[in-house]
Amino acid sequence: MTPDAATDAPRPEGPIRRAMRNAAWLLGGKGVGGLFSLVYLALVARTLGVAGFGLFAMILAYGQALANVVGFQSWQTVIRYGAHHRADARPELFGQVLLFSTLLDLGAALAGGAIAVAGALIIGPAIGWSHETQVLAAWFGLSLIFTQRGAPTGVLRLFDRFDLAAYAELTLPTTRLIGTLAAWVLDGGLAGYLLAWALADLITTASMWWQAWRELVKRDMVGGRGRWGLRGLTTGNPGIWRFSITTNLTASIGLVWQQVPVLAVGWIAGPAGAGGYRMATQLGTALTKPVTSLARSIYPEFARMSVGGSPRALVPVLARTAWISAALGLASVVLIAAAGRHILLFVGGPDYVFAYPVLVVLTLASALNLVGFGLEPALVAIGRPGAALVARGLATVVYIALLAGMLRWMGPIGAAWATFIATGLSTVLLGVAFWRAGDERAEAVLPTALRN
Repeated sequence: MTPDAATDAPRPEGPIRRAMRNAAWLLGGKGVGGLFSLVYLALVARTLGVAGFGLFAMILAYGQALANVVGFQSWQTVIRYGAHHRADARPELFGQVLLFSTLLDLGAALAGGAIAVAGALIIGPAIGWSHETQVLAAWFGLSLIFTQRGAPTGVLRLFDRFDLAAYAELTLPTTRLIGTLAAWVLDGGLAGYLLAWALADLITTASMWWQAWRELVKRDMVGGRGRWGLRGLTTGNPGIWRFSITTNLTASIGLVWQQVPVLAVGWIAGPAGAGGYRMATQLGTALTKPVTSLARSIYPEFARMSVGGSPRALVPVLARTAWISAALGLASVVLIAAAGRHILLFVGGPDYVFAYPVLVVLTLASALNLVGFGLEPALVAIGRPGAALVARGLATVVYIALLAGMLRWMGPIGAAWATFIATGLSTVLLGVAFWRAGDERAEAVLPTALRN
């Protein structure tokens, strides 16, 4: 090779650059989806009114909470174990992991459907739902069995097909928008909008599986004898059950931060309060979508870097992504503080402007969360999901206590401040857990509870 040829040769793509490229694909889909979501969110909010939208938000929160509780983060299992088998050229073991993850998704879907029906009839009266609302919540919760699409998502991310994942994920807001417009034209009301949401999830899951299956066929990962059996699963994939259960528990804890506040605000402050809180939550997290996309794209890079490496090898990547996310978080806070009232007025109308203080505080919490967004995927990638679980669990216990006290004392704004305080604690605990995972000499100093 001549010196000129060596100079002109493309430089190897580093993990940050590759993650940013993959995040750009996800963000492209999320960007268009974000515009669509503003349209259908505004349509539902204005059509149903603040109280009706609050009821809609509570039913959504109920269904999504169930999906989080029973759903396994099977995409993490596919990437965690699939990365090793791909590096070792063991497609038969990869097939085992994929079948295992698919069965986890299927089992979660069936369990979630059964719990949804029973739960709506038990929880509904306690939070003031009418019989009609309980029936709607039961049907909507049952439909969320279609949201379990972790296995195909993991396949696309493992193979760096974030472009295909972005196209598939764009299906969700697109079909929601079409369904919402249809429900609006047909005057479908609350039931019509819930049906639109349910059908959108079904179509999105089908699209995701179609894209993943095509990729598997293209890479010759679905043929051959013995590739799809589970015999010897734990031998070729040590710790896979523990990993899957731990990541499920960690994700389930996330529902406390996402869906429980909406239900709690609706219980204490009524549907109108829940509607305002939901609107603030949607807008407060919308501006942090770029970092959410980066978090999803960085996990496969962490998984590859952790194969045979030290956890400390991830520190430079974590530091750089933290600076990027902190800058985006700060920009989000400034924008919401300056224009939050106008955004609420534009999207929801004058009935939602009362949620401006809640929107500002929740945006602060989102920005704080962004600073340490890479810590949890890093812990999972290096095989320490238990440490992430303990850190999240401790912060969640504090959050529940703060939410119970501050919501009754201060109303919806109290729930927002509880989120902000607990988010800061969670970030600190995850940082300590990651540092502990990479420094065995800190064993005598740091709490043993944060070890996996």
